[in-house]
Amino acid sequence: MKKLLFTSLLSFAISPVFAQGISLESNSEDVNKYKSTITGSEMKAHLTILASDEFEGRETGERGQKMAADYIAQHFMDQGLTGPVPNVPNPYFQQFDLYKQKYTNFSISKGDVNLQLIEDIFPYGNFSFQQELEVVFIGYGEENDGISDYDGVDVKGKGVVFFEATPEKYASSNKTSGLRSKAKMAAEKGAAFAIVIGESDEKYITQAKRYGSYISKGRLMFNKPEETKDNGFGLILVKPSSFFKLIAADQKKFEKQLSKNIAKGKSASTGEIYKLNIDAKFTSRKMPTENVLGFMEGTDLKDEVLVVTSHYDHVGIIDGKIHNGADDDGSGTTGLLEIVNAFSQAKKEGKGPRRSILFMTVTGEEKGLLGSEYYSDHPIFPLENTIADLNIDMIGRGDEAHKENPEFVYVIGADMLSSELHEIHEQVAKKYVPELDLDYTYNAKDDPNRYYYRSDHYNFAKHGIPVIFYFNGTHEDYHQPTDTVDKITFGPMAKRAKLVFSTAWELANRDNAPIVDQKTEQQK
Repeated sequence: MKKLLFTSLLSFAISPVFAQGISLESNSEDVNKYKSTITGSEMKAHLTILASDEFEGRETGERGQKMAADYIAQHFMDQGLTGPVPNVPNPYFQQFDLYKQKYTNFSISKGDVNLQLIEDIFPYGNFSFQQELEVVFIGYGEENDGISDYDGVDVKGKGVVFFEATPEKYASSNKTSGLRSKAKMAAEKGAAFAIVIGESDEKYITQAKRYGSYISKGRLMFNKPEETKDNGFGLILVKPSSFFKLIAADQKKFEKQLSKNIAKGKSASTGEIYKLNIDAKFTSRKMPTENVLGFMEGTDLKDEVLVVTSHYDHVGIIDGKIHNGADDDGSGTTGLLEIVNAFSQAKKEGKGPRRSILFMTVTGEEKGLLGSEYYSDHPIFPLENTIADLNIDMIGRGDEAHKENPEFVYVIGADMLSSELHEIHEQVAKKYVPELDLDYTYNAKDDPNRYYYRSDHYNFAKHGIPVIFYFNGTHEDYHQPTDTVDKITFGPMAKRAKLVFSTAWELANRDNAPIVDQKTEQQK
């Protein structure tokens, strides 16, 4: 799963009209027969290969990812799936180019003080300049009832500086809560970029340890960074003590004065302008990569397509240690391979699906959902004919909240666009995998973890295609070299794959596709 660099149970009412009118249409004997072919032992055999050291952590564009792509494509071929990509040497590969941007230098200086990449600062975004720039201090970058940190301050074309934290007094009334909202506000006000003062040195150091290696390895993007005109709104996170050293200010006195201003009902913004020298240089190189697609054509409803996805990339080698990614997302990928086996066996016995099914393992998820974004922008099958995406990402483990009950799965997104899909899925789970608890804790767009936005299903959902995201939470080995095969619980994992298979079978064979009755965020 893609990491969230910054950082509920919410129930959605289901229309009784849909709840009362929907029933399952599949032959239950067929579903039970073919789901029984999905076994933990076969999943372990696949995962032991994909998550082995030989595959070097499957980093996008690197040798291990290519090896995994070949392995998956061969499996699709062996199971009788066709490669649907036209006019290419290997029709199982949807290949595209990415470009890796790697900073050779990134520093901010003022006088004799020079802040360095990772130790003091790290960027989010594509920066390329070497010049003295004006940045304006705007307090907390907040707009609240009657108070705005932007009042009387001209930020157009300048950088802005604000605190990552939000004052307690603003917590209940602020309109710009959270870093994303603050950054969006700054961009709307015309700022060129933002320097964000971290919440504490301790938190910055933790973030730097966690993400520093990702920054030093480089960022992947679709376009050549040197040719990209619109790089979005860039953020630079700075360690608090380093920032105050840079501007030669006493941090405690500075923050105390801001607190006094807030207590008096004043803005925390001073509007003070700092002239800082920012030196950002990078190199870039082309990194070809590929999604792996296997297609099973349907019968009387073959023009409609159900998509089943997982991502097969991981984070590669960091600090000399292979990150095998057994759970993330070797588990989802091996689950998909087993689901392919079940459908393939059914088709051999004359029980092929009515709708066509596209099985797709995508690349570049860890780099920003890039593979699924590429597919949704360059679909092999029309998106308007795509009835749903079932996305499997991290189903091999459990989290702390389910220590006492390992037979569960988090279900995210099923009712975000289609009440019918949610109801169908509920009935499928109850009928075919009743021992598996469905947990909707993260099924919310305002979930602080933002899981709905953090895996490949979202690139279908944003186009109005109903989705279900199957997920089992994070754990202490998430994005660590210790995410290994020996920690996977294959029994519960097989049950989760059976749930996905049973849902896919129902969707591929019922008379009507799920009705979309909710708007996408882009439509609202």
